[in-house]
Amino acid sequence: MKKMLMVCVMIVMAAALVACGGQKTPLDVGAALYKQGDCAAAQPYFDETIAHPGETMDIAYAYFLKAKCAEKAGDAAAAYENYYAAKIVVCYAVSVSTEHENLNTYARSEYCERILPDTLNTLAPDVGEAKVEAIKAKVNAELHDRYMQQFASEAK
Repeated sequence: MKKMLMVCVMIVMAAALVACGGQKTPLDVGAALYKQGDCAAAQPYFDETIAHPGETMDIAYAYFLKAKCAEKAGDAAAAYENYYAAKIVVCYAVSVSTEHENLNTYARSEYCERILPDTLNTLAPDVGEAKVEAIKAKVNAELHDRYMQQFASEAK
């Protein structure tokens, strides 16, 4: 009887582990499609992630992958916009991180301080100074509004 009960418990635990590992987020699906080279199919998943992120870095990664897709498509303005949004979110995540000795924080800091700014500087001449300023204003307003909505809803 005890052996039978133990076997049943093990089967239930194995099934639970399989079920937990089988759930994919929209970001997981979009990233997989991106890796397969299907940026068009990945876009709705990135947009879903940005609209309803699981965590702050999900937003940054979705923007980053959208930027990579735009860059591959030759759309410098869209690439700039999404890289800029990724930079803002990554820098925010680094600034509020309490894990100062964490390798993820160091990597995010490298993206915030060097990698994304270098990429933006490379794209800026193709976008044009006026368009760059308009993109920055647009992204800053969108992200500010988004965070203000989040804080307003948390205060209720």
